[in-house]
Amino acid sequence: MNNILLKVQQYLDLASRKPVELDKQLVQKFGEACKNALLKQFQGERRTKFEPRMSSIGRPLCQLQMEAKGIKGEGQPYNVKMRNTFGDIIEALAIFILKSADIDIKNEQKKVAYKFNGSTIEGKQDVEIDGKIWDIKSASPYSFQKKFSEAGGFSEVVKEDSFGYASQGFLYGESQKKPFGGWIAINKSTGEWAVCETPVVVEEHKKKAIDKAKNNIKALKENKPFERCYEDITETFRTKPTGNRILGFVCSYCPYKLPCWGEDKLQLLPQQQSKGKNPKWVWYTSVTNPKQDDTIENGGG
Repeated sequence: MNNILLKVQQYLDLASRKPVELDKQLVQKFGEACKNALLKQFQGERRTKFEPRMSSIGRPLCQLQMEAKGIKGEGQPYNVKMRNTFGDIIEALAIFILKSADIDIKNEQKKVAYKFNGSTIEGKQDVEIDGKIWDIKSASPYSFQKKFSEAGGFSEVVKEDSFGYASQGFLYGESQKKPFGGWIAINKSTGEWAVCETPVVVEEHKKKAIDKAKNNIKALKENKPFERCYEDITETFRTKPTGNRILGFVCSYCPYKLPCWGEDKLQLLPQQQSKGKNPKWVWYTSVTNPKQDDTIENGGG
């Protein structure tokens, strides 16, 4: 077990069995961090100019191009504001617990910058522990299990990586000329912790992640013509092709899918071959084999 995770578990186990002494300065700092999270989420200035940062530059280029051009994506539901606030507060709580567990943290929330070929990209790293840069993530139960837990791991985080976690982490490290340790993740639903470490041999992954960020910055700077990063895929039902085509996972959750594909092409429909009472809803780009037993209303948009 990773030493960070072991110390955290030991501290929380002790705190669950008996009262523990709290450092007043740490408590005060945690309170300030929570206050700042509220001010940031509810009163902070809204960005009016597109400026890619380390936390976003590893996302698919097509998303960044849409954002850079000021194209409006789907409006965020109200729960996203709650989710973002949770994330900031959980991050502050994680730092409080790490310090309370006697883990030596340096350079927390430090502003950093990475320069190359006349371009500069900025960010704010989370923590440095034992000479390595670590990124703290609050994760949904699905993401926690699939990516950050022992059932997932580094290879699962960097596979696809439409959130750009790898580029973000390696840029933090490269800006400080220090190794990127990996991710300290907290399950937002259960409170479980996981430490997802980068492998010992990581140069190939590091180069790929940083090159992705560099290429995205170059493409944005040169106003490269827009191209979709992903195409639609063949729908399967019970492992068999249906004849219909749908958006893949990344595109389905992209806020720019409607302007990207066109509102006249996309249809949000119940899965066409399902006979269940509550079929999952799917974004279709082409329906050549529609559901036969009743009329389906177009839920697109």
